Amino acid sequence: MHTDQMPKTAAAGTSPFDGGAAVVDWLKTVGVAHVFSVSGGPINAIYRACAHRDLPLVHARHEAAACFMAEASSRVTGRPGAAVVTLGPGVTNAVTPALVAMMAGTPLIIVGAHAATTTLERGAGMSYEVLPAMKTVTKWAARVTDPARIPEYLDIAWREMWAGRPGPVFLEIPTDILNATVDPAVRRPRPAAVGAAAVSAADTAALHALLAQARRPLLLLGDETFWDRSDRLVAAIERHGLPFATLRLARGIVDEHHAQWIGPGYAPCNGTLRRALADADCVLMVGHHFEFDLEFGDTVGAGARVVQVCSDRALLHKNRRADLAIPASASNFVAALAEVPAMATDRAWASGLAAAWRQERDAQRGESDNQGLHPIAAIDAVTAAAPAHTIYVSSHGNVDFWADARLRLRAPGRYLRAGQSGALGAEVPYGAGASFADPDAPVVVFVGDGGVGFHVAELDTAERYGRAFIVVVLDDECWGAIALPQAGAFGETYEMALPRRDWGKVAEGLGGKGYLCTDPAAIDTAVRDAVASRKPAIIQVPVRSVISPYMDYIS
Repeated sequence: MHTDQMPKTAAAGTSPFDGGAAVVDWLKTVGVAHVFSVSGGPINAIYRACAHRDLPLVHARHEAAACFMAEASSRVTGRPGAAVVTLGPGVTNAVTPALVAMMAGTPLIIVGAHAATTTLERGAGMSYEVLPAMKTVTKWAARVTDPARIPEYLDIAWREMWAGRPGPVFLEIPTDILNATVDPAVRRPRPAAVGAAAVSAADTAALHALLAQARRPLLLLGDETFWDRSDRLVAAIERHGLPFATLRLARGIVDEHHAQWIGPGYAPCNGTLRRALADADCVLMVGHHFEFDLEFGDTVGAGARVVQVCSDRALLHKNRRADLAIPASASNFVAALAEVPAMATDRAWASGLAAAWRQERDAQRGESDNQGLHPIAAIDAVTAAAPAHTIYVSSHGNVDFWADARLRLRAPGRYLRAGQSGALGAEVPYGAGASFADPDAPVVVFVGDGGVGFHVAELDTAERYGRAFIVVVLDDECWGAIALPQAGAFGETYEMALPRRDWGKVAEGLGGKGYLCTDPAAIDTAVRDAVASRKPAIIQVPVRSVISPYMDYIS
């Protein structure tokens, strides 16, 4: 049942204005579209306020899944997601999603319950001191013990969430504070927008001088370009003839069918990018830093000049010292780049990189055999059948190394890669969360037969609320990302084989549709049927147990 169809015991707006109402009013004011949660008595005041104040509540099967759904909604819409969890184990179940959001740089608000203040430190049921744990996986975590200060603490959370690189925040509210009557006068307006840092005159002059010398410039578009977009980006790329790669949340920030795109900004699955980093005489990195995806900057050519742009000063010079470090917003830097005199880019070098990436991508296709399709054949069959505006989710492990290189995104918020933290389990909830964030877009999740088992019950969540997404299980009957490197390193594996379960029947048991596909034609039919059905679905594809060549980077 949709929450907007949920029966109410009183007319909207007539419930008491208590701590729960203060939370819900604040969430609505900042643009939160859904609250993701799992039932808990201490958070009933928030549930009541959602019902009476028309903020849709999505009830998931597990707190981790609820938080992953909230984070997914943020990655799709560009607005913060919100999750509410009960005390003790409810909060500790949120630790891993908070860690994922922290490592991905995703704004996420988690509100957690606690026992009543009158029972703190007395051994109340399910009561545990969770703040130390949450402080290690969020940008900011605190407890509010005065109901009148709930909006004030949420304002602080908002500022902390957006300061510098975005990330998750956590506010703990004891149950008696949530249920306490609050003077409506404490309602606050929306927190002030975080200002966009400008490029200084000195940095603009230095940028002009540096770019005037560049002949082989490489543009890397990072996470911050997703949260701070510029309508001048494509014009700047084309004016200067810049070859460019897109990192993580920036996937699709420029249509990846663009002639100057050289593939995902993910060195483990892009040999052309590694070559470009070595050959470039100028690397422009916007809204990101040199982390694992870019091999920590170690493979940048010795003679290259690095321009790094990031609003978070703590990330400037991280892992690789920049020749010009600009503490500015991505959009303001793009505006400055658009005004720089046209660079004397070696167009043959730039176009050669784009051609090399297309050749590399074409050469990735592998052979299928009697054990199943090659993973790339399965992925390509799915993407060929899916509509252009589809949202894709990829798993961590062997699956994302295959999928990342195959996808070409046309718009931002269309790709949610679950692998930034290495945490399995986000994939299926990401699919559910994306279906709530953009119910008109088909959603496809690529996951292995190991990862699907973590939160497969969330197909039920989507079905209950009339949402749909498709889980494509690439089934090699083993934990391939671990077993295959074991075999290479030791000549033997220590993995127990996973029997081929009928995942389609699991989907059907949870109210969805199930398919078993052994060839591309069957996949095409299944994808089109699942999209048309508007029901959650699992498409199970037996695939060869073959390691991605890019796994060498993490083995």
